[in-house]
Amino acid sequence: MKRIYLIERTDTCDYDEYDAVVIIAKTPKEAKELALKGYYGSFREDKIICKLIGLANKTQAFGEVLSSFNAG
Repeated sequence: MKRIYLIERTDTCDYDEYDAVVIIAKTPKEAKELALKGYYGSFREDKIICKLIGLANKTQAFGEVLSSFNAG
């Protein structure tokens, strides 16, 4: 089943960094791995939380839905 997860940083976010991302994945572990692989090093494993925020329908693709970037 596809689930929608919100990945948020728990540390201070600076300019030109991502602070959150919404990802469709099967598990929280998979969602965290996707966040850690991308986003130019903005996310660190020990500084993020993962929240289940909903269920995706069958037509929605796995991966990023939305990201929050703090432009400087």
